[in-house]
Amino acid sequence: MTKKLSTPYLKSRRATLQMLGAAGIGALAGSKGLWITRAAVEQPTAHSSLPGSVQDAIFPLRNFRTSAVRDLSQISCVTKPALTEGPFFVDERLNRSDIRTDPANNNAIKPGTPFTLKFNVSRVTGTNACTSLIGAWVDLWHCDALGGYSDVSGQGNPNNLGQKWLRGYQVTDNNGEVTFQSLYPGWYQGRTTHLHYKVRLFDGNTRTYDFTSQLTFDDALTDVVYQAAPYNTKGARGTRNNNDGIAQQGGSGILLNTVSDGSGGYTSTFSLGLTGVPATVASVAAVSAASYASGGGLSPNAIAALFGTGMATSTAAASTDPLPTTLAGATVIVRDSAGTSRTASLFFVSPTQINFLIPPNTANGAATVIVQQNGATIGQGAVTIQNVAPGIFTANATGNGIPAALALRVRNGVQTYEAIAQFDQTQSRWVALPIDLGPEGDQVFLVAYGTGFRNSAGLTGATCAIGGASATVGFLGAQGSFAGLDQANILLPRSLAGRGTVELNLSVDGRAANPVSLTFK
Repeated sequence: MTKKLSTPYLKSRRATLQMLGAAGIGALAGSKGLWITRAAVEQPTAHSSLPGSVQDAIFPLRNFRTSAVRDLSQISCVTKPALTEGPFFVDERLNRSDIRTDPANNNAIKPGTPFTLKFNVSRVTGTNACTSLIGAWVDLWHCDALGGYSDVSGQGNPNNLGQKWLRGYQVTDNNGEVTFQSLYPGWYQGRTTHLHYKVRLFDGNTRTYDFTSQLTFDDALTDVVYQAAPYNTKGARGTRNNNDGIAQQGGSGILLNTVSDGSGGYTSTFSLGLTGVPATVASVAAVSAASYASGGGLSPNAIAALFGTGMATSTAAASTDPLPTTLAGATVIVRDSAGTSRTASLFFVSPTQINFLIPPNTANGAATVIVQQNGATIGQGAVTIQNVAPGIFTANATGNGIPAALALRVRNGVQTYEAIAQFDQTQSRWVALPIDLGPEGDQVFLVAYGTGFRNSAGLTGATCAIGGASATVGFLGAQGSFAGLDQANILLPRSLAGRGTVELNLSVDGRAANPVSLTFK
């Protein structure tokens, strides 16, 4: 059942604050050593409007953030020839970076000389402009050191059916990049040493783009590699680049520039510009709506911010509970590493920014975020899903500075909330209100709001340092009343009195949240 919010999120900061305070801080009740009664927090009064800054991050009606644009001036954006797929492509849909292992055989690693290959994939428009192609599937497959392919039988291959080695795909990140860890391929009769790759785009489960080609190696380098085991157990190869028809067709455009990695293996970077990519699929980038940290991953039930262009027909914010899945014609779909697509709940949409909830049960691994407008896909991006990706909301809604938090003082069994920041109209910015730790006997807790850490292993995996002093985390989890919002309750050490402005560093299950600052009296 969908209900109209009795007090719309966007209009009443105090109502939201009361919601955050009563349900969120009450979660401290029952925490050993950090016991706080629920009765004292049912009607919070001394809240000012600070946690309204959480709303400013989730519903950014006044100031939109702009996503970073990658400098492609140093990246080769040259189109490459399409070449035959060959007879041994199997669409295994194994999303992984290390393709040496066989998941069907206890992840046994195929022997051979290590080889790392990085793809830079770009979209080339009619004006020869070059932009990173985000969210594309890049498949890589090739033969082993002795010339056989996995999961096929016949045509020169032994019966390798059911085996999965030297096959896999990855989804290009916000820079249009993927990196595979593999091994230097062997050879088989009639072909020079080579790799196969494929770049695909999908609209839901429908493939909308497919580019297939091959890559070759310098013959002189290959001769050196083949002197070592297990390559040297096979006779001399009869086909080289100069008498391989496919290699000749591709020419220098498919020849890898391969160098030593300094550890007995080799590495190469291949930059690829693609034409004919559907013009309606633009690149979008998703980050935590709390930290705005790029490359840090996102977790199920976390609040995320998506940046792009033309993503919605107008600016709109959610005003119903449950949250809508379509606003101003915009819909966001998250397709996870298992291939399952889920529609995301939306907080806020605009042409350049969408704030949404990563759907529950989204599988860990590389995921694709798809933006649809009135049912048509108009944007696509990549993100890594992981159990924990902690972010702390900040007062200025940038991911830096003072946290969106309250100080909760417990004195003689009485609890009072105190603001730790206020908005200075003259300076037009948030400024810190120094935290007074009070006389001996007072306990002061920081109640900080964030996202991306409710799926943690528990308090045993949480560490916090404030100005270098260890601080006890008494509660870490879902705030309980606001979709995607998480809460951390931290006991402030009395040794911080008089320290001035210091940095707070929270880590959850080994993953660091964005640093924030506190000021002490």
